[in-house]
Amino acid sequence: MAEDKNETLVALLRDQPDPINVLYAASLMGFTKGLWKVSGEGSGGVTRAFGEDLWYLIKVGSKMLGEDRDTSNPEKAIEFFDNYLVGRFNVADSMDYKVTDDGVEMTVNNCRVHHYTDYLEEYGVPRSVGCPMALGCAAMMEEVTGDPFIVDSIESKDGNSKIVLKKF
Repeated sequence: MAEDKNETLVALLRDQPDPINVLYAASLMGFTKGLWKVSGEGSGGVTRAFGEDLWYLIKVGSKMLGEDRDTSNPEKAIEFFDNYLVGRFNVADSMDYKVTDDGVEMTVNNCRVHHYTDYLEEYGVPRSVGCPMALGCAAMMEEVTGDPFIVDSIESKDGNSKIVLKKF
């Protein structure tokens, strides 16, 4: 298992050419792992704030850039979320999504932050505690619908993930 953990860190260093981004990722990895060690499931409330901050960053960034932001309904909001994270921040090659009355299903293709969530999972931290895409989308859906959302499941392999969010 220790060898697998080293492979994830080597992959992060290989795939991320910007040293400051490696430093940020390593800091977030250590913080989230430590939080999980101390608080277990209770740390989920803290990491939810990561999602809220990501959603806030998206909204503020789009406003500063004068970009159209239609969040009048869940479908429009997730389209905006996709366009901003994939189009502007290039966090994945693509994102497919389906909004239903009780939740959202997203497929994230070639996620650029998967080394972070791979690392967490290798240390026993559920992806749902640290996945920026899931946490950000949950915060967005809560704001748009007024309903609380939970990360129901995340299946991930080789940087491709299926994320299911459900109304709580």
